[in-house]
Amino acid sequence: MTELEQGGEGPEPPPRGTRTMTVVRWALVVLSVVIAAAAWWSFAGSEPVQAERYQCPMHPQVVSDRPGECPICHMDLEPVSESRSQTAATKPKPAPSAKAPVSAPAEAKVIYSCPMHPQIRSDAPGRCPICKMPLERQSPSVEDAGASAASDGEPSLPGDVAPIELALDRAQAIGVRTALAESLHPDGKLRVSAVIEAPERQTARVHVRSAGFVERIAVKDTGVRVQRGQELVAVYSPELFQAQSELLLAKSWGAADRGAATLEQAQGKLELLGMSRAQIAAVLAKNEAVRAISISAPVSGTVVAKNVVLGSYVTPDVLLYEIVDLSSVYLVADVYERDLSQLTLGSAGRFFAPGQSEPVARVQIDLVYPSVASDVRARRVRMLLANPKSALAPGQSGFVEFDVPAQRSGAVWIPRDALIDTGLATYVFVSEGEGRYAPRAVVVAGEQAHRIEIARGLSGGERVVSGATFLIDSESRLQAALAPKPSRGAEAGAEP
Repeated sequence: MTELEQGGEGPEPPPRGTRTMTVVRWALVVLSVVIAAAAWWSFAGSEPVQAERYQCPMHPQVVSDRPGECPICHMDLEPVSESRSQTAATKPKPAPSAKAPVSAPAEAKVIYSCPMHPQIRSDAPGRCPICKMPLERQSPSVEDAGASAASDGEPSLPGDVAPIELALDRAQAIGVRTALAESLHPDGKLRVSAVIEAPERQTARVHVRSAGFVERIAVKDTGVRVQRGQELVAVYSPELFQAQSELLLAKSWGAADRGAATLEQAQGKLELLGMSRAQIAAVLAKNEAVRAISISAPVSGTVVAKNVVLGSYVTPDVLLYEIVDLSSVYLVADVYERDLSQLTLGSAGRFFAPGQSEPVARVQIDLVYPSVASDVRARRVRMLLANPKSALAPGQSGFVEFDVPAQRSGAVWIPRDALIDTGLATYVFVSEGEGRYAPRAVVVAGEQAHRIEIARGLSGGERVVSGATFLIDSESRLQAALAPKPSRGAEAGAEP
C-alpha cells in the first residue's frame, strides 16, 4: 500500500522567495568578479609609483631609499623630490656664445673631470685619485665657452653650476656667511681711525726711596698741572732722619782727613735715599735734621694718578704720583693689512678731530708696531703730534687721512674665500636675498693679503658668499646635475 493510500502527505514545497534569493546571490557573485577584473585592469595599466629617494648634497653618488647620514661626509641625506628636479629643470641655461661656434660632437675632444676636485682631468673615464669619485664627462660646449672667454677676456660660467635657494635654517646649519664687495680708495685717500695716547717718553712716576709716613700733601688732586721741582708730598722717614744725624756728626769732626771722608760718605748716602743737594745743603746750614723731607715733581706735566693720603705708610714699591707731559702726544691708528703696503715710515697725513671739517694738524708716521691685532687683523702705526696748549687729551679719537694711489674705476675687493677658481673659470656666488644665491663669472685683477681685486663682474655694494663657499658650490653643481639635459640630436638641431 502506498503512502497516499495510507493517507500520508507528500514532500513540502520550497519556501516562497527561494528562487528570487538564488538569482540575487548569483548576481552579486558576477558583480564582484567584474569589479575585481576592472581593478586589476586599472592597476596593470597605471604607471609604477617611484619610491622617494634620499641623496647626499656633497656626494651625489650616495643614494638611499630611507633618511640617514652620508657615509663619506656624515651630512644628512636630503630627499630628491619631484619638485626639486622640476626646479632644477626650469633653471635657465646660458645660450652658446656667437663668438665661438660649437664644433661637431664627432670632432670635439671629450674631457672627464672630478666634480669635487676640478683640477683632476682626464681624457678617459675613471675615478678621482683623491676622493675616489667617478670622473664626470664635461660638455664640449663648456670647453668651447671657456676658450671663447679666454680669447676675448670676458668672464664666463662653467655649464655645471646653477642658482640655488636655501632655507634660513639650512643656511645657518652649514655656516653660510656673506661679505660686502667694496670699492677701496676710489678717490685716492685712505682714512683710518686714530686715538690720542700719552707719550711714554714723557711719563714720570714718583716713589720714595726709604719707607716712612706721609705728614703733608701739597698736590691733592689728579688732573692738576705741576712744574718741575714743585713739592708734591712730605714724608717722615726714620732711616732718612738717622742719615741726617750722621751727616751732622761727621760735620762736627772738623776738616781732618777722616772727617772730610766721613762727611762725603754721609752726603752720598742722603742722595741715594732721595734727598737733593739743595736739601742737604740746607741741613748743613741749619745744623739741624729735618723731620719731614719734601718730595718734588721730577718733570713738568699733568698729574694723571695719585695713590697717597695723609698719614699713610709708604714704601719704595708704592706709586705715589704719575705725571705726564702732554706738550706732545702720540696719535695711534689701526691700519688693515691690505692697506699697510701703501704706507711706509715717513708717510704724511692729516688728523681730523670729531666734528671738524678742517684738519687739526699734519702728522707723519714715525713707528709701525711689529705685532698684528688678531681680532681686527690690523697693525698699529704711531705719529707724534704737537700739543702746546694741551687741547688734545689721551683717549680722544678722530681719524687720519693719507694720500694713496687712486683705485681703478670699477674695481672692487672681496675676501679671498669668496672666489672659486676651477682653472677654467673664476666665479663667485652673489646673494640675491631671501636665500637665493646665483653664480656669477668675474675677472680677477690682482690680490693683496686676504683680499682679491675684481676688475669685471661685480659692483660695489653687492654681497657675495664668503663662508661655506665650497658647500654652496657643491649644491649648485648637484642642482645642475639633476636638471634634464637635451639629447645630442636636439643640440645638433638647435645649432645654426
